Amino acid sequence: MTRPHGFTLVELMVTIAVFAILASIAVPSFRFIIENNRVTTAANELTTAFNYARSEAVRRGLPVSVCPLGDGWADGWQVVRSEGCGGDLLREWTELPMRVTIAASGEDDFLAFDALGGRMDTDDDDAEFTFSIQPEGCAGGERAREIYVGPGGRSSVQRVSC
Repeated sequence: MTRPHGFTLVELMVTIAVFAILASIAVPSFRFIIENNRVTTAANELTTAFNYARSEAVRRGLPVSVCPLGDGWADGWQVVRSEGCGGDLLREWTELPMRVTIAASGEDDFLAFDALGGRMDTDDDDAEFTFSIQPEGCAGGERAREIYVGPGGRSSVQRVSC
């Protein structure tokens, strides 16, 4: 007697149950991966804007600034040719990752670079200008990023706790 080919209902239900258990374990960690990628993307885009503004300031021999769009940095930013936010638009970043918060620690609402590539917004060489980027509702772990822009205009990114 030959056995019919195919699955029985019991075999199919066991397979679906095992798949459901594995999926319930994998989905939460996948969410952290997505949040981490969003934060990393936002940090890379902002660092790109700083590097672009700095190189344009050196190339043109004129002040170039990075300014937030709207009410804050999370709405996007633009690079303009001036010391402040009222100059000619050079480039703009508006397509940013969702559910990411960005906060600046500097006193000014923009970051300007001079013709030598250094920061113009401060006379104090020890003054810090940092940006904190983290996923909304970040509850712990090193899932946030901090961008530090030194007095010489060089920016660096590091992982920090939320």
